[in-house]
Amino acid sequence: MTDIEFARILESIQPESLQETIQHIADTQTPGNRSGVGIGPIIEALTQRRELGYGSEGWQRYLRLKRAVMDTVALLPGMSYVESDA
Repeated sequence: MTDIEFARILESIQPESLQETIQHIADTQTPGNRSGVGIGPIIEALTQRRELGYGSEGWQRYLRLKRAVMDTVALLPGMSYVESDA
């Protein structure tokens, strides 16, 4: 993934579209498991499963996406980001 492609993904993270993405993922989960969506599936959806990069570059991009998701979820009524130990 190029820097430009990554920047476009970051720019695409807006409250309404992120809420739709999260709801879509939740809808695909089993009925008893729809109250939470992991960060992994959200990032996979945002990147369309494309590789973020290798080594520290990929890890830094992952952390930037995670932070953008956390910050945007904070703007969504009825949703919150809960850090997982798993």
